[in-house]
Amino acid sequence: MNRLFYIIPFLLLAISLSGQNYSDKKTPVKLIIDKNVLNAHDSNEKEIIEIWTNYLNAGEFKNPNTIYWDQSQYLYPDYFLWPMNLKQLVNKTPKAQFTLIGIFPVENNHYALKTSISSINKNNEIVLEGILSVYAKKINGKYLLINSSQYHKSIWKKVKVGSINYYVHPTHTFNSTEADKMNTFNLKMAKLFNIPPLSFDYFVSNYSREIVQLWGYDYMPKIYIPGQTGGVADINNSIVYAGNNSEYYPHELVHLYTIKMYPDGYHFWLNEGFATYIGGSGGKDLDWHIEKLRAYVKENPDFKISFKTLKGYIPNGLHSTEFRYVIGGLICKKVYESKGMKAVFKGLETVRTDADLYRFIEENLGVKKDDFSNYVRNILK
Repeated sequence: MNRLFYIIPFLLLAISLSGQNYSDKKTPVKLIIDKNVLNAHDSNEKEIIEIWTNYLNAGEFKNPNTIYWDQSQYLYPDYFLWPMNLKQLVNKTPKAQFTLIGIFPVENNHYALKTSISSINKNNEIVLEGILSVYAKKINGKYLLINSSQYHKSIWKKVKVGSINYYVHPTHTFNSTEADKMNTFNLKMAKLFNIPPLSFDYFVSNYSREIVQLWGYDYMPKIYIPGQTGGVADINNSIVYAGNNSEYYPHELVHLYTIKMYPDGYHFWLNEGFATYIGGSGGKDLDWHIEKLRAYVKENPDFKISFKTLKGYIPNGLHSTEFRYVIGGLICKKVYESKGMKAVFKGLETVRTDADLYRFIEENLGVKKDDFSNYVRNILK
């Protein structure tokens, strides 16, 4: 989960990464129909609007028994909604405003449904939370919602390499050499974890904002941040989204393996650190990022590490090295050098809380919580 996650950083931990997550919504969502949506009362459009409205009011998210979404390709087709934190928005006080701004037919007998969502912040300012695109198609006589990725699978070019299903953005030129390299890395990961190679979908585009749009967001906060090379792994549906202009994105694939092996163990620092240790971040290996951290600490000798508060990119103008990724990677590197990969795997399986992570560090590196910042500074010296 690389730079694309930092397009939407404040929501990363807002929603559980696996299992069910339903809203306790008490007030209904009113879907306002913009006056320019002249076809809202036509028969097909009316049925689609109704199912979308019913879904918003059902208060469900990632329901494996959903009656609103087509699940023929993905078990959790609404997982793409987590960056917007739909659960929070439908319960927000004052209520967020959901406005239908368009519904129209697109390719392969699908309809596109466009919804803008806005709210009032604590300063009484109107905030555009996002513009969502969902799709719909008639299946077995009734319309079901289709997520944007599934729709685009039907219109983007497909290339299969090993057990990887590539879907190629129309403006991207497919690179078979990079795809072979990714397939080799997939085999390497399978050997590391002693399981068969994973089969997964890989959406490749040139920039991270194209991935955001593929996901179903015509607009979302920070879609136009300076760093536009990144991606994200949908661990629930076995998808890699690569906005790095490359068929090779090892960091995100690592996440698919760790969730496969350790579905009940998750700590952001350790999991992102492990993915950075094994697969790099932003196209650079861990050692490259360690050098950026070393330069920062040299200029900031009182640097302190807090698992609760330290986040964001090292402020060196490169928009590339996230504190949690590089420090988490350094932890994994040192544990591996001290106790081996089995110890690292044990951490991925068991560490969930900050207390767990501090205990993991003390047990494997002999470093207590209060000494951890000094430990990292000494390594970097």
